[in-house]
Amino acid sequence: MSASLDREAAEAAAKGGPIYRWYVLAVMSLIYACHAMDRSLPNILVEPVKKEFALSDTQLGLFTGLAYGAAFCIAVLPAGWIADRVNRRNFLALAIVAWSALTAAGGLTRNWFQLLAARVGVGIGESAAVPIVLPLLSDLFPAARRSLVIGIIYMAVPLGAFLANALGGYVANEHGWRAAFFMAGIPGLLIALLLVLTIREPKRGGTDEAEVDGDPPKVSLGQSFQHYARNPGLAALLFGAVVMGLLNIIMGAWISSFFIRVHHLSLTQTGVLIGFGAGLCGIFSPLTYGWLADRLSKRNRKWALWLGAIGSLLSLIFTEIQMFTPSLLVAIGAYLIADFVRAGYTPPLYSVLLTETPARIRSSVMSIMQFTTNFFGFALGPLLTGVLSDYFGGSGGIRYALATVALLFLASSAALMLSGRLLYGRDGKAALAAV
Repeated sequence: MSASLDREAAEAAAKGGPIYRWYVLAVMSLIYACHAMDRSLPNILVEPVKKEFALSDTQLGLFTGLAYGAAFCIAVLPAGWIADRVNRRNFLALAIVAWSALTAAGGLTRNWFQLLAARVGVGIGESAAVPIVLPLLSDLFPAARRSLVIGIIYMAVPLGAFLANALGGYVANEHGWRAAFFMAGIPGLLIALLLVLTIREPKRGGTDEAEVDGDPPKVSLGQSFQHYARNPGLAALLFGAVVMGLLNIIMGAWISSFFIRVHHLSLTQTGVLIGFGAGLCGIFSPLTYGWLADRLSKRNRKWALWLGAIGSLLSLIFTEIQMFTPSLLVAIGAYLIADFVRAGYTPPLYSVLLTETPARIRSSVMSIMQFTTNFFGFALGPLLTGVLSDYFGGSGGIRYALATVALLFLASSAALMLSGRLLYGRDGKAALAAV
């Protein structure tokens, strides 16, 4: 009995106690906010950059999207592989310094090619964030708290996007677009210093029910792919999460066009509506899903996956209502509900993925999730919807295109229900680790 108490006390000291764990979560949330701000900043600077460099809309599309997205997808798999082998705190700090410096370097560029190169560098640097942050936090928080923790982390994303648009727009208006890039590069450098000085590298698997003694063996990236292949429940989870991510990207890319073309709102009115919806849902949806998943999973572990499945079905219902109602007020209400129920899927699904993955390969497995979601989401989602819209006649045809792709919510829901059955059996009553 005494030996057991001594072991628990030693483990608590190594983990730093509750206050330290929540402090680490706060710092990681700042990192996510910085990540989102540097990623989103080009969107508010499109017009002044276009004017200075005389760019076409195609060139602007490369600047705001593809340059970053393609670089992120290429780099995220090796970033996850590296994170499973090195001190993650130091690797993350190095990545933050790199992407912050390259964000600031955007303000020094003298032509479009240099600006594009800077955005490629930001995408490479930011690829390390998710494969490091979520596995690292899973080493500090037990399985019964991970959904809530991930929900809190994802609350920082809309905050970062808001700062990019509000603060970045103000600085660009008052001091020029180059100053906005300089401004955005500063916070990351300070956060990286805070990370190195105040946070320790946690023991991998330190809060798992069966901890690994000593350094866990290193595995190849191929073995991380095999982790999905050998676990059909996780493969189904991956499919369901990727489809949800794809649909979130599609709706984010085309929903403003829907309101402008179908309900004839102005650009300003649409911007206010979507900004309000994205901010409200982006902050409260992940937190709600995370809180519910942790509470309900104590009764049945499949609830974390059921929440995603139910959210998918509700998203389908309210998206179809939004597409075909003649009432603007009903369309707005349906949009807000659909956005809320589809925006919070990440905390419960990522929590299950982390919990069902050995600590030694969590970064690599998470990088596979990020690569797949971003590749299919950005490469296929908006393009597929645009092709369908043209097929339905363009202009108002966007409502039929979005209504058609929304049917994919059925596939996501079915995959997540199947994942719960494959992972946790018929009753799913296996108890989670105590807090």
